[in-house]
Amino acid sequence: MNSVEQALAALSRVGPGAVRDARAAWEALTGGNGPESVTQWRLQQFCWDTIPRTWPGDSTTRLRITDALATLLDELGLQRYGGIVRGETTRGILLTAEQSPDRARVVARRAMQRSGIEPPDTELLTWGAVMSTAEACALEAVADRLEMAVAAGDLQPGSRGWRDHQADLTIAVLTTPRTDFGNRAPYEAILDERIHEWVRGPRSTTRGGLLAPLETRLREPVDPGMAAPARALLRPLDWLLTEVGEGLTLTAAGYLPPRTVARALDELGWREELIGPATREVDAYPVLVLRETAHRLGLIRRRGNRLLLTPGGRAAVNDGRALWQAVAASLIGPEHTALAAAYEVVLAVLEPGDAVPEEDVRRLVQAVVTESGWRAAGRRQPSESDTSSLFFAVLRELRWLELVQETGALLDRQLEARPGAADLFRASLRHRVVHRMIVPF
Repeated sequence: MNSVEQALAALSRVGPGAVRDARAAWEALTGGNGPESVTQWRLQQFCWDTIPRTWPGDSTTRLRITDALATLLDELGLQRYGGIVRGETTRGILLTAEQSPDRARVVARRAMQRSGIEPPDTELLTWGAVMSTAEACALEAVADRLEMAVAAGDLQPGSRGWRDHQADLTIAVLTTPRTDFGNRAPYEAILDERIHEWVRGPRSTTRGGLLAPLETRLREPVDPGMAAPARALLRPLDWLLTEVGEGLTLTAAGYLPPRTVARALDELGWREELIGPATREVDAYPVLVLRETAHRLGLIRRRGNRLLLTPGGRAAVNDGRALWQAVAASLIGPEHTALAAAYEVVLAVLEPGDAVPEEDVRRLVQAVVTESGWRAAGRRQPSESDTSSLFFAVLRELRWLELVQETGALLDRQLEARPGAADLFRASLRHRVVHRMIVPF
């Protein structure tokens, strides 16, 4: 008789119901494996997420199950784990789940983070809500390392600087070769998985063919280089953030004041792009696009009648590298939107640095958005007009950020990344792969 069966037999003194409940919980927790398969991370996931979401019955039934599991863990000599299972956190989550499942998920998430063993997102990687094999294994490897650190007192959740230490431990696990990863670092395996799924996802064959040449280049991080060239590449944004400074009072209608619009047109050299005088932001299209883009990138925000820098915007003003990295991180925009799909196409086409006919890029956007299953209003298939609007929304931002240049006649216009912009585009695409919660199809 193995140790689990012996412990279950000992539970018979409590009653047959306790044995039945403990066995059911153990099978669900471990898949029938031995005590060595139990970790704090798995146990907390099971008690705080799996049971509230999937276990049949009300809170009384679920508490009876956790009580039986806690007693079984005690019998196995795993009293620390038993304490977690019967603790107030578990009880509170189970009771909350009966009244408000959404609230219970929030409470459970916070409890996982406070425990110190929930692997945090880092500069290397944002963990996916849906994971492939290597990423799931790496997550548990990190959680096991964090559990050891907490148990040994090396990591003390809630103490000063503990989150930085937790991130350092996470990065150390991700970047250290392991035998269970074929003597490779887990991060390398995760990157392989993510790039493979990103490039070869279903639905759009056009998208797959477009992204495939990038596969090798996206494996290596992109360094923004020295601060001054990075700042110079993003000259319009740098100008606007500096102008906003400690805050800028907007007009009654919520636009930039005329004096700021005039300075922008003169100092950025955009006045010749306009026909006629332009003293208002609504008449100075390049300035309007620049401000809207800075807001979308999370560098500025409006509070009342004031335009202010966000924390990211303040960091970008002080450091050209921070500005470059902020733009790379946010350029493509929110996931699961047709605009993001259009951005991926345009950046992928321009990243090699070659001049490409504008019409060809527009048609690629149309093909990818249509093949990917996006639908316009009324659930109809997007028309050429719909996808052209997406393409030009991307182009206008890139143009007035001065990241692309256009040459040739109107009907034969060519697009090309400006010097230095191709690295930024590649960094933005790579960020899309490693820092999104769900790898796109």
